[in-house]
Amino acid sequence: MSGPECCSNPPTLNPNAGTGHVDKLGALNAYITGSPNSNSAVLLVSDIFGYEAPNL
Repeated sequence: MSGPECCSNPPTLNPNAGTGHVDKLGALNAYITGSPNSNSAVLLVSDIFGYEAPNL
């Protein structure tokens, strides 16, 4: 079970790190890149462990 410390320190999204921009997606900040005319998308959504499996 995770405590509040896991979610109280979100990463800083740097808009200068790539070709996209930081914008609101619902109530969350999201890094958005690609064509605004695109018909499809790839979403990477992670839990508190990140995108890779934790080493247990």
